[in-house]
Amino acid sequence: MKFTKKHIFIISFVAVFILFDVVLGVMLHAQKGESSLKLNFLDKSETQSLVSLDSNSKKAFIKDKQKASFSFTDEQKLSILKFFQDNTNASLVIRVEMSVNSKQKKYFNPNGNYVFEYGFMDEDEKDSIVVKGNEAELIRLAGGKDKLVFDVSLAFSKKNDGSIIFPKGFFVYSDLQCKILSAYITPSLVGYDLSTEIPFFAYSSNGGIMSTNFSSFDFTGASLIFASQNTKTSYMPEFLIRYNTDPKCFSTLQDIVYVKLKVGSENVRIKCVQNMKESILPSSAFIQPFSTLEITENAVCVKSVILRNFSNVHNSRIQDQGSEFYIPIRTDPGLMLFWNQNNWRSVDFELFEWDRFPGILFFDTRNYTIQDNFFRRMAFFAEKEGYKGRLLTDEELGTMHGFNALDYRPETLADYFNLAAKEKFPLNKEERLLKKICIENGLLIADGDSVKPGYGAIVSISRESYEGQRFQLINHEAWHSLYFIDENFKNFVAAIYYTMDPQCLGFLIDYFKSQAHLGYDTNDKFLMKNEFMAYMIQQKVGATGPYFVSRAGWSDVRSFSPELSAYVINTNGQGFEEATKALNDFVFDNYGLIAGDVTLVIK
Repeated sequence: MKFTKKHIFIISFVAVFILFDVVLGVMLHAQKGESSLKLNFLDKSETQSLVSLDSNSKKAFIKDKQKASFSFTDEQKLSILKFFQDNTNASLVIRVEMSVNSKQKKYFNPNGNYVFEYGFMDEDEKDSIVVKGNEAELIRLAGGKDKLVFDVSLAFSKKNDGSIIFPKGFFVYSDLQCKILSAYITPSLVGYDLSTEIPFFAYSSNGGIMSTNFSSFDFTGASLIFASQNTKTSYMPEFLIRYNTDPKCFSTLQDIVYVKLKVGSENVRIKCVQNMKESILPSSAFIQPFSTLEITENAVCVKSVILRNFSNVHNSRIQDQGSEFYIPIRTDPGLMLFWNQNNWRSVDFELFEWDRFPGILFFDTRNYTIQDNFFRRMAFFAEKEGYKGRLLTDEELGTMHGFNALDYRPETLADYFNLAAKEKFPLNKEERLLKKICIENGLLIADGDSVKPGYGAIVSISRESYEGQRFQLINHEAWHSLYFIDENFKNFVAAIYYTMDPQCLGFLIDYFKSQAHLGYDTNDKFLMKNEFMAYMIQQKVGATGPYFVSRAGWSDVRSFSPELSAYVINTNGQGFEEATKALNDFVFDNYGLIAGDVTLVIK
């Protein structure tokens, strides 16, 4: 058969088309091979390459105005599923290096609008959840440099039953040239962090806008990945706020620097002090935690606002505690005081931990009866004159009350529970729970059938005390807890105790003796120095003198100690004032706290 020119042209065209199709197929197959970008997990060392879906994802390098798409392998999906189940959530964090090359500099405008996008893809490779940012704005974070490395996190979506929704993979689009340096599966966070060299942006499963306006952040989507109420096995997330180390952001005794926040409709005031690196604000302290958080004053002093899952820190312990709970909610005493009681995990009490001093636990009880169930027997065992060292039965205690507020150190707790074990004394259910809480939080160390002292302190106040009284009581008891854990504080208190005006000190001891309801053992030198310190700084400087002058005027105090009472009144309590000033300087220099106020966060 003789081919005409037309036949030859058609055959040649078909051959070229087939060859092109084969080459294209080979290229596409090559593109869908292994990517140089590997998927990492923070909880294990092995890594596995992601699947590249295009030429850019092959080397994880994106040219101007292009996109890189990656998919997960089946093995990676199984690993992500396990991580999600273990942590109750999961996010994919990518690290991006953005650079402005010579070509880009020609048209790069710092005030321009250059798009960066990062998001998940569904099974049809359609973009679903997206984080967007203005690259010109991000570059400005580099301080005028031509390169910026940053991390951006996006949470996996959940179904209504709490299980994970798997995307096929993820994509990155950039108007400006950039490289994806790494990809990690981590517990979910929401917020931003500028406290380290590499800026960090984190978003919930509904995405968001990357912005360098760090005076506000939208946490509305956080409700999609975190618990919305506290229970014994489910915890609402907590805000972790880190501060600038610039001395301009530090308070002095003369000039207080406050960072002011607005969470939903509520205002929060945080006192910035030199030795406070961070604050923990549990979301359950707020009426509308999943809303926009605004920094309304001194935003420059805040380097990080991150909402993190409480269970990411304590998940294994939460699973082990069963129907009881022994894990404290960490925060500042100022938030504990005004905590919404409806958000308590128990109707009878809530358990807190001082965020700046791990190991100091606070029990806030519904009333004095609940507080007595936990601590009344211990109060008589540890402090009440005439009863110390004994375990009183409920019949012996009768209607006697312990204290409206109290504090105990590990040594006292160990002595109490060891004596109960030795005598096979029947403790009540609250006391048994108290022992478990102390062991689980390191205040006591289990040693066979007995316990040894650990580290920390116990403080308790009650909602039955009125608001002003609660404030004073938590101040008084919190000072005791710091005295227990800090040897330097103990030594300084002893120095002031033995060098203060001896007549004022004598009056203080007589005052304790005259008030039978206090029940202090005035022969216990450790107790006396501890109580001396707390009485000196439970109120502000300038108020201690008048406080003791007023008590020197009480008839029962005057009749018990007439000469010393007259001395305190005639000197306007000057000896007390001087002791308070010395102690105030110490606690401010060492803790950033002041006499009369252990709180740094107030709603």
